[in-house]
Amino acid sequence: MTADDESDERRRRQRYHEAVLDLVTDDDVVEGAFEAAVRSITETATEIVGATRVSVWLFDDGGDRLRCVDRYDDRTDDHSGGAELVSADYPAYFEALRTNRSISAVDARSDPRTRELTADYLEPQAIDSLLDATLRSEGDVIGVVCHEQVGRTREWTDAEIQFAGDVADVVHRALRNHRSAEQRRELEFRRSLLEAQQEAMPDGVLVVGDGGELRSWNTRFRDLWDLSADGLESPRGDAVLERIRDRVADPAAFVRRVEQLTENPAETSHDELALEDGRVFELYSTPVRSDAGTQYGRLWLVRDITERTKRQDELELKNRAIDEAPIGITLSDPEQPDNPLVYANDQFERLTGYSRAEILGRNCRFLQGDRTEPEPVADLRAAIDGERSNTVELRNYRKDGSEFWNRVTVAPVADENGDVTNYVGFQQDVTERKEATRQLRVLHRVLRHNLANQMSIIRGTAEQLGEESSGETEGAAETIVEEVDRLLGLTDKHRSIVRLLSERPTPEPIALEPLCRRSCRSVRADYPDADVALAGDFDATVVAIPALETAIRELLANGVVHGDRESTPVEFRVERRPDTVLLRIGDDGPGLPEAERRIIAGDGTVEPLYHGLGMGLWLVHWIVSLSRGTIAVEETGPDGTTIRIELSRG
Repeated sequence: MTADDESDERRRRQRYHEAVLDLVTDDDVVEGAFEAAVRSITETATEIVGATRVSVWLFDDGGDRLRCVDRYDDRTDDHSGGAELVSADYPAYFEALRTNRSISAVDARSDPRTRELTADYLEPQAIDSLLDATLRSEGDVIGVVCHEQVGRTREWTDAEIQFAGDVADVVHRALRNHRSAEQRRELEFRRSLLEAQQEAMPDGVLVVGDGGELRSWNTRFRDLWDLSADGLESPRGDAVLERIRDRVADPAAFVRRVEQLTENPAETSHDELALEDGRVFELYSTPVRSDAGTQYGRLWLVRDITERTKRQDELELKNRAIDEAPIGITLSDPEQPDNPLVYANDQFERLTGYSRAEILGRNCRFLQGDRTEPEPVADLRAAIDGERSNTVELRNYRKDGSEFWNRVTVAPVADENGDVTNYVGFQQDVTERKEATRQLRVLHRVLRHNLANQMSIIRGTAEQLGEESSGETEGAAETIVEEVDRLLGLTDKHRSIVRLLSERPTPEPIALEPLCRRSCRSVRADYPDADVALAGDFDATVVAIPALETAIRELLANGVVHGDRESTPVEFRVERRPDTVLLRIGDDGPGLPEAERRIIAGDGTVEPLYHGLGMGLWLVHWIVSLSRGTIAVEETGPDGTTIRIELSRG
């Protein structure tokens, strides 16, 4: 070799060295921007070596497939990629890559290491010579940098082979930096995600290292314990533990629990912690470990369950109240076939004689028997089908076969969307009341029948005496007739009260206008001199029992009878309000005595009656009460009396 050749060789090697140095310090290589780095590497290698094309290939994870990451063609100045070579198709070539640092094939189509590529790769690409340098990581081949010469064969020099190896090392460096950058980004993402998750959690989060150092926490943890950010910057958690201990109701028990967990690092705990300020925290702690079982520390989760504890206490109180209620309470599930009972309280067991095991899962009809009337059963069924409340009284049977009268109320229970999810039932034994009412009605019928017969005889005798007598005897006979008629009238009112209290009719919508006009006409017919005036907006509908007309007629007649003038003015005024209707009946009489005012209010007792008015006022009181309305004496005094009735609008 001449001196000039040696000089040229030194210049080429210097140029190769400088190119490699430029690639090693390239920003894309250093920062791990792999795609951009590979493009720079293939362009530089093509220019420095003078090859037609330079490409970079990487093995897949199994080492059975090579994929082209980037191929640069100097003739077209284009980059391409995506081609693949499979080990099973070219076993000799893949073996040569694994066993050689580089492959320099002058005639690639005849070289035993590369000739397998001829038909599928070399000839279609018009490649004559190849110079391959492998990428290695910890002794394993992970890829190859391929220099391709097109149009002629080429003898690859030692310097070029060395340069190709250096280029492969640069690619490996870029790949390693890329993977490191990816790992850093993944770790940063996971750290940021963990912080975001911790901050988004409704619980307080604290992570303590295996040596007791504070590793991470969220804002919720600081807020729950009223800790400052500076207070959590200590390398150890002793100071935080001290602050927490000072806030709990039982510091000694809390410290013992922490010490127990410290002595048993693999233990998981779940406790409730009472604080001095009345709050209650749920405290969950679990070890932080790797998949291999290495202990890194402990995770603490804190949740404020004060409201939940209060709700649980309230719920337990309500449950106890329901279980111990003096009436039977049941809950059924209409979503299940035949709407079975899913809950029954203690009183229902006592009422029926059945145990819960015999009750739950069955429809409530198991209490029915031979003498159970079909009408109230049908009413209950219609209420359930219509998803509405209803109350009936029906004859039921206990487990021992004994009968009892059951006052049953069913009501739908809806969820937040308004959909009925259950039916609640209330059962009350009203056998004694039913029997007392039955006896009262029987006694009343007997009394009224006998009294009416005897009074008829007395009245007839008094009329006969009056016809046959004169003077004082005639006046006494007339008095007897009047008192007999008054007593029979009181008997009729008594019968109406007994019927109302025993039947307890259900309020229903009633149009006021026809009712008012009928009442006024009836009073005018009985008292032709009466001045009964109807005023206000009486075109309204109220909710009341049908006997409301009797009450109004009674009050109008009382106002007429007890007025101060011969032509007694009585005003019946109606006033509509948004939800109710006011009925006012006023007269100019002397006012109601205190005893009769108490009767109106429902506070009076049956005493010697004033003017025969007491029984009528009792009847009015019960009619309004059963109509779920209110009645009061609005004005009493020398200027007259106004009685006010307020009823719900229909």
